[in-house]
Amino acid sequence: MGGSYKKKQRAEKAKVKLKGAKLPKGLNVTKTEFKIRKITIKEQLKDIKYVDGQRQINIKETLNRLKHHGSNFRLESLRKLREVIVNDSLGILGCLNEIIQGVVSMCLDAERDIRRESFKTLSSLLDSLKEVSIAPFFHIISSYLRCAMTHIQPHIQEDSLLMLDVLLDHIPSLVAKHSHKIFQNFLEMISRVRADGDKAGRMLTVNMGKKQTNVKWRSKVLLRLQQMLSNLVSQRKQGKDSRGPFIIRGGKQKNPLIFNAKVPQYYGVKRSCQNNVPCDLSNIFQRPIGENVMAGNAFINEECNQLKSYVDHLMPLLLESWLEVRPQHSSGEGIEHSINSDAAQALKIVLEIIADLWFLIDIHEEQTNNHALSLWFQDQYKDIFALNFMQIGFPYELIDGDKKVNGQENAVNKKRSRKSNLSLLTSCCYNQNISTSYIMCRFFAGNAQTQVEKFACILKYLKGVVDSMDPKREHDYLSILLKALKSLLFTNGLQMLQTHHEGTLLLLKSYVNSFLSHKFGDSISSSTLLLLLCEIVQSSCLYKAYNCQELKEFLEFLPHLLLKSSISESTLLSMVQLAKQQNEVFLSTLKQLLSDVVKNLERIKVNGALDVIEGKKLIINLFYWLNPQSVREEVLREITNNLNEYITDKRLNDYCHYVLTLNFNKSI
Repeated sequence: MGGSYKKKQRAEKAKVKLKGAKLPKGLNVTKTEFKIRKITIKEQLKDIKYVDGQRQINIKETLNRLKHHGSNFRLESLRKLREVIVNDSLGILGCLNEIIQGVVSMCLDAERDIRRESFKTLSSLLDSLKEVSIAPFFHIISSYLRCAMTHIQPHIQEDSLLMLDVLLDHIPSLVAKHSHKIFQNFLEMISRVRADGDKAGRMLTVNMGKKQTNVKWRSKVLLRLQQMLSNLVSQRKQGKDSRGPFIIRGGKQKNPLIFNAKVPQYYGVKRSCQNNVPCDLSNIFQRPIGENVMAGNAFINEECNQLKSYVDHLMPLLLESWLEVRPQHSSGEGIEHSINSDAAQALKIVLEIIADLWFLIDIHEEQTNNHALSLWFQDQYKDIFALNFMQIGFPYELIDGDKKVNGQENAVNKKRSRKSNLSLLTSCCYNQNISTSYIMCRFFAGNAQTQVEKFACILKYLKGVVDSMDPKREHDYLSILLKALKSLLFTNGLQMLQTHHEGTLLLLKSYVNSFLSHKFGDSISSSTLLLLLCEIVQSSCLYKAYNCQELKEFLEFLPHLLLKSSISESTLLSMVQLAKQQNEVFLSTLKQLLSDVVKNLERIKVNGALDVIEGKKLIINLFYWLNPQSVREEVLREITNNLNEYITDKRLNDYCHYVLTLNFNKSI
C-alpha cells in the first residue's frame, strides 16, 4: 500500500506546471452591471390548460394520462380533472363526451383507490352540469355501470353500488328512465338462472371467498334495488301530476283562473302545456306498433308487462332471501319472535321492495283505470306472503344480544356519509312489523275474512304502536303507519268492522285520542293523519258505522284550527265538505267560535293556496253553511258592524260582509 502511494506522488510531481500571468489590479473585479427588460403581465392567464398551476397540462393530455400504465398517473389525472371541473364547468362542455368516457371507464380499474376517486370526480361532474347536458351521454354511464355490476372481480361489483349511489343522488330522473336496463343486472349479482322442465326461474347464489356473509352482500344489493324502485315511484308520481290537463292546486301557474262575477270570464280551449319541458324523442321510433294497435295501448301493455316481469323475478328471490334468515318455529315461548340484526335489516329491505311494487302497480292502475294487475298480484302471492311473513315470528323483535351491539353501532352509523336509507334498527322492529301489516292489508283487500287470526294480531299490534307514540321522539315509520291505518280504517273499514268489530273500533279510538293528545307531533305526517280522519268523517257510511264519541270530539276539535296562525288548504277543503254535508257537530262548534274566527281572519295564513285572498275566502265560505236559525241575530249584527276593525283588507272585508249578509237574509 505504501509503495503505491509514493509512486502516485512522484507521478504528480513530474507533471508540467502551467502558470498564467496575473491580471492587473483593476481588471480582477466582477462586473455587476446587467442590461434587463421589465416583464409586464396585463392579465392573469385564463386558459383552461393552465388551471392546475403546477404543470401546463391541458384536458386532452390529462385524459390521455388516464390510460397510463402507472396507477399514480391515473390517480393524479382524476384529481386534476376534478379540479378543472370545479373551476371551469362551462369550459368542459366542448369535450364532455371524452371526459365522461374517461372518468366512467375508471370504474372498471383494478385499483380500489382509482375506482373511488373516479366516483368523486363523477359526482363533481354531475353536480356542476344540468341534467339536460348529461342526458345525451347517459347511455355511456349506464353501460359502464352494468359492466361493473356483472364484473368477474367481486371488488369491482361491490364498488359499482357506490357508482349507482352517485347517480341516484344527482340524476334520479335519468336513472328512473333507464331503470329497466339496470334491473336485470341486480338479479345477476345475487342469483343465477335455473331451468326446471319448461319453466325458467332464478335461484340465489352463494359467493365463496368473500370477506362478508351472503346475507350482508344480498342486503347491500337489494338495498340499492329498493332505492332505485323508490326513486322510480317518486318520478312516476311527479310525471302523473304533471300530465294533468290543468294545474289547479299546488302547481306554479302564472295566471290562475279565479272566478269574478263582475268581470267577463275567458277560458282557454286548449289545455295548459309545459312549453319549457324538452320533448323526449328517444323512444318514438323504437316501439313497433301493429296496424290495429294504438300507440297509447302499446305503451300501457309494455308497462304492464314490465311490472309483471319485476314481480315474477323479484318475489321468489325476496321470499328465498327471507327464508334463509327468518326465525324457525320453536316450542319455547317468545323465541320465534326474536331475530338478529342481519335478519332485521334483510326483512326491512325485502318488505320495502314489495311495498314499492305495490306503489308502482297503484300508479299504473290509476292511469289505466284497470285493476287487473293488482288482482293478479294478490292471487299469485297473498297466501305465500301470509305463510312466510305472518305464520312464524310476527311481531318481530331483536334478540337481546343484538340490542346492545346495535346500540353501539348506531352512533357510528349516524356519522356515515352514505345516505343508505337504512334506518337505525330498534329493538321493537317498528318498520318491519308495520310494513308487514300494510302489505297484508294490500294482499287481502276484500278477503280479510280468510285471515281472521292474523288480522286480529295486526289490529292489536297497531293499537299498541299508536298508544306508545311520543311527540318528543322522531319516528321514521309514520308514513308507512299512515298507509296501514288508511287501509284498515278507511279503504277496508266496513269489512273490518264486520269481521273484527271490536279490534277495529279500539284502533280507531286510539288513533283519534293520540291525535287529539298531539302524540304525533307537528310533523308533515301529522297533517296527513289529520286528512285521513277528515276522510273517515266525510264518509257517511263509515261515520255511522263507527258511531263513537271520539269522532265527535275530533269534529269539535276541527274548528279550533281556524284560530291558529296557519292552516293547510287541504284541511280547509275537508272542512268545507263537512259544512256542505251539514255535519251538526262540526257546525255547532263553528257557530260558537264564529266571532273569534272572524277576528283571526287577518292573521291566519292558508298554506298551499294559490292566492292569499282566495285561501281566506275558503274560511269565509264556511259561514254560508251555518244554519241561520241557530245564529243569534245580535251576534251577526255585532260582527258585521265591527268588520272594519277585524279586517283591514277591503276585498276580504267586502266578501265577508257579503257572505254574512246572505246568511242574515236567509234567517229573515
